Amino acid sequence: MFHETLSGAQTSATPFKFALPHVAPAPPPATTLEARRSLALQGAFRAGNFRIRQGCIALHQSLADGRRQILDILGPGRLLGSDLMNALVCSAEPMTPTIIETLPAGPATDADVLLALRLMLKRAQAHAMLLGRKTAAEKVASALIDLAAQFAGAKRPRNERAITFRLYLTRADLADWLGLTLETVSRTLNAFKRGQVIDFRHADIITIKDTAALATLAAGELPRQMLAQDR
Repeated sequence: MFHETLSGAQTSATPFKFALPHVAPAPPPATTLEARRSLALQGAFRAGNFRIRQGCIALHQSLADGRRQILDILGPGRLLGSDLMNALVCSAEPMTPTIIETLPAGPATDADVLLALRLMLKRAQAHAMLLGRKTAAEKVASALIDLAAQFAGAKRPRNERAITFRLYLTRADLADWLGLTLETVSRTLNAFKRGQVIDFRHADIITIKDTAALATLAAGELPRQMLAQDR
């Protein structure tokens, strides 16, 4: 390839952009958020929008007397930030120390924010169905399937049936998310364990042993008398 010099002569010099070694773009700036402290108080929204790299964030609303409803649970890859919070009426709180990466302003981020809003709308509709129509067993099964999808990661061998994930929510958090009492959540989890559907030795580590059975129950396809619990 030839290029002209300032005098008009041609040269076969390699174009400048091919002469330099490839330099990988710098990763987005990362920040670690404190657990159990409002994102607004931590100034997380001042930088605009961000993506969760590691950890867990809950969106919730509370009444004056302290009763709380968790609206959604956000895991790695989910977006949040000023643009999204402007469209929501809720608070955001990390359930564990959470690493976020700031997203640059621009068309690509705007498109990602729009996709995130659409996902939130779909999840809100599914949650309304869960709160209004599902049994306690179906609610807990739905929560476990959702949390496993968000927090189990992609490194599980394909031939491995069991799925293990970190449960960042306490039993009380699960109750506030699913519209149940703490006792019902604990009783349902123990029933799943006795039925060999899940297993746990520690409260924050859950193993799903029978994903198909749990997913079927979450979809409301099993008779109500199976694994039925009080609402």
